[in-house]
Amino acid sequence: MSSSTLPNLLAALAIPQDFSRFDKLTDEQILTQLIRWKNGVSTSLTNLRDLLATRDGIQSLPVDEQADIAASVAAFDGPGEWIADDASSLAISILDPLTEPQIPPLVLTRILMHHLKPIFAANPHPRLNLQTGRKLPRPADTQDAYEGQVWKTRIGTGNVLGWCLRNIEASTYESVWHLILPPVMTYLDDFEAPYKLRGVQLASDLLSRVPPELLKRTGVDGLLFTSLSGTFNHLRDPFTPDLIRAAVPTTLRLIDLTSPPSPAPPPPASGFPSEGHAIVKSGSSRANPATRYEHLSTLLGSCLIGTVFLYAYADPEAILAATDMLPLVLTHTGIGAARWLKALIPQLTHALLPPDVPSPTKPLNVDLRLKVSSLRALCTCIETCAPRMYLWKYNIIDAIGRAWACAMDIECEGHNQLADETGASSLALEYKTLLQMACVKLAEACPSIIQA
Repeated sequence: MSSSTLPNLLAALAIPQDFSRFDKLTDEQILTQLIRWKNGVSTSLTNLRDLLATRDGIQSLPVDEQADIAASVAAFDGPGEWIADDASSLAISILDPLTEPQIPPLVLTRILMHHLKPIFAANPHPRLNLQTGRKLPRPADTQDAYEGQVWKTRIGTGNVLGWCLRNIEASTYESVWHLILPPVMTYLDDFEAPYKLRGVQLASDLLSRVPPELLKRTGVDGLLFTSLSGTFNHLRDPFTPDLIRAAVPTTLRLIDLTSPPSPAPPPPASGFPSEGHAIVKSGSSRANPATRYEHLSTLLGSCLIGTVFLYAYADPEAILAATDMLPLVLTHTGIGAARWLKALIPQLTHALLPPDVPSPTKPLNVDLRLKVSSLRALCTCIETCAPRMYLWKYNIIDAIGRAWACAMDIECEGHNQLADETGASSLALEYKTLLQMACVKLAEACPSIIQA
């Protein structure tokens, strides 16, 4: 191959815009064309890989060509309807030389400046200074940020941005902060759940490498926390469970990064503070524990309890996703979660009780998964809030006793077919084990329950 074939190969990798509405297409002719293009992508990527091999690899090319190739190929490194089975592995094999150990700063800057920035220029984020990447003190008086949204027609942009975020060097963030942050926040604050979900994933990639001082100095830590908290308001959407499962770990990572837990002070050798352990003055840079607890309380109390559990009660998958995330949040919050026991204990114990009338909208496997998830969260709750369990021991033991009495029904009365189809038999076994474990943990927290 000659070098003149490179533009042709990159043109062949341009993703058709119709993939942006792939799940809504009904025209058989367009669908056939898209599938045919998708099946041909692997050939184009293979040809590109072979071409680069004849030219001593991608790193031997000029910076502009390296950036052009990376911006085209990285669109196939991530999720998307346009990605064939082997396209992702081929894309990674092409891009790997550029990520050893990190993307060269010149290549990264060119990708961000020439391939990503123009796409989002028509929809500037109203809370960001686009020249510095700092949070604005008040929203900018600009046109509607949701008007037009040209960036949604450029398929694969999220994957290109994600590839940059996963491979950027921490020391490079300062110089490209104003180029990276606006597109991430545009995804994260979008009104459509699929793009918001992609924004949460991009925020997670960002937090894996960004220096925490940069987040706090530019005021983006609070902006990110507000945006991530807003994802829990997207209820009654098919993407709601995925949003919850993605937003909780990302929010906890942000909290850990910007307000890490205070280390426990070593015990003094005597009754007085030793000279080696001086008291930290209020002017030090140590994270404020109150800020950490405030954010954790917002996540647990406002986002999960006050939003998902309160308003998505009719969506079993959303409730299941929130319950799955509870142990992680409770572990981070610790004994501070005791203030929410009035909401948590009834929520978790109610899920263990058989309904008076079977719900036609809640599949049997979802009901069993919710019971198992509730017991996991209940065990974590008993452990983290053990000093306060004496107030709830009778409520818990009553629910566990009722659940144990009904546990045998999971293996009979039509459940055998479910076990064959979904593996519910293993869930049923775990359910019984967790019931026993909850009793053991409750006895450890409240020894009086055995003596009663």
